[in-house]
Amino acid sequence: MFKERSIRISAWIACSSLALFTVVPFAWIVATSFKTAAEINLWPPTFLPGAPTLENFQEILYHTAFPRYIFNTMLISVGSTASIMLTSSLAGFVFAKYKFPLRGALFMLVLASATIPLEAYMIPLYIMVFKLHMLNTYAALIFPLTIMTFGVFFMRQVIMSIPDELMEAARIDGASEIWIYLRIILYLSKSGIMAIGVFAFSQAWANFMWPLVVVSSEDMYTTELGLAVYQRAFFTEYGPIAAGAVISIVPMLVVFALLRRHIMQGIATSGLKG
Repeated sequence: MFKERSIRISAWIACSSLALFTVVPFAWIVATSFKTAAEINLWPPTFLPGAPTLENFQEILYHTAFPRYIFNTMLISVGSTASIMLTSSLAGFVFAKYKFPLRGALFMLVLASATIPLEAYMIPLYIMVFKLHMLNTYAALIFPLTIMTFGVFFMRQVIMSIPDELMEAARIDGASEIWIYLRIILYLSKSGIMAIGVFAFSQAWANFMWPLVVVSSEDMYTTELGLAVYQRAFFTEYGPIAAGAVISIVPMLVVFALLRRHIMQGIATSGLKG
């Protein structure tokens, strides 16, 4: 009894310490967003603002094109998320429920592609986008984010847990494969799809490298590129950057808060059958 209690207390202390290390940087950004420029540059620094102000938020929302950057990022993130949810569920359905030649080899190839970073194939991808005349467009920004390797793997695991008897019964009743996918597979794997949606949305929202390469006009900037504008040649405006970071974090927190139950259900479901 004493040993079990000691283990639980040790685990609680370890988890609390990790949570503290995770939360403190975000709390510091939030506090900085309400400080004046003079207070931000104080040494030693203070955690809480002595005279809270909204001037940083006013600067970034009313005196810059940051609302446009938020719109661009939201459009890209929603489009990418919808595409990944569709492609992941379709590919996962095929790999989980259909037997065809080289299925295992193709699936291993898909998994292997997850080890290749974007930087490794960015140049040929840029050449492809250039030849398709898609530079500086929303299509170019969404193009690399239409498929997620982890999403295919995750949805395959989720869909494998769906009994084959349901599909066979539907086929006996005359249902087509599309009907089975839309009415059975999507319905029973909705928690997994929502979980993938959260991962896809956060990935697209925080993307920086690819927009930096394909975007040339300021009206196509994303929030990440917009925040980089405040890093001047000889100084950095930490107040507006902190305010912009707080604003850009809010949509991801909202999405996570709304779909957190589906995330846990999807992760639990994916481990039922491997």
